[in-house]
Amino acid sequence: MNSRLPFLLAGLSALGACASIPDPPPGAAIATAADRHEITVDQSSQQMSIEATTPDGALSEKTRDDLRVFASQYLRYGHGAMILNTPDGAGNEAAATALSREVRMTLAASGVAHDALASSTYNAAGRAEAPILVGFARFEAQAPECAPLWSQDLAHQSNNQAWESFGCATQANLAAMIEDPHDLLAAREQDPRDSNRRATVMQAYRQGRPTGATRSESESANVNDAVQ
Repeated sequence: MNSRLPFLLAGLSALGACASIPDPPPGAAIATAADRHEITVDQSSQQMSIEATTPDGALSEKTRDDLRVFASQYLRYGHGAMILNTPDGAGNEAAATALSREVRMTLAASGVAHDALASSTYNAAGRAEAPILVGFARFEAQAPECAPLWSQDLAHQSNNQAWESFGCATQANLAAMIEDPHDLLAAREQDPRDSNRRATVMQAYRQGRPTGATRSESESANVNDAVQ
């Protein structure tokens, strides 16, 4: 008998053990990379402070430009209403109140809807000067920690399961790339339907004409032509 045969059989048995994936217990959910390396979403606030010290009650061009940028960030990342806070009881209360009107007009001209802007006051009693505060709520994604697990031997995974840090880098990249982390909490509302297109399709249907878009001869192709 070949003396190497027992070692060969032992090696094949070890490979078979590595290749076999045991069935999970009944009713048990298999943890995915998203479960092991969860992205957390936190709500934060973004705020802009506007000094109300100008005697004529007008915004400077620099402040006006900053407000436009702030409004664009709200339209892109903001949730809920934009809050316009004016000081109450400060020495510059009258100037801040007058300036807040121009702030509101600048925000409206930058695309912030009238019903999306809420006015409020904060207690600034005893202060000679207090700023106008404009802010809104937004969400931020926190990436998981992806420290490598050097102690885990990837060459001896007898059940062929993913190692503990598998998928963590992908989750961290997703947390860094996603535009609005609120999408991880709930789906966005659907845009309104295209009424004009719906009317066109219904009219073609009533007239017995094709309701789908027509293709030109250059857009048509046979399967045989596509695989050649």
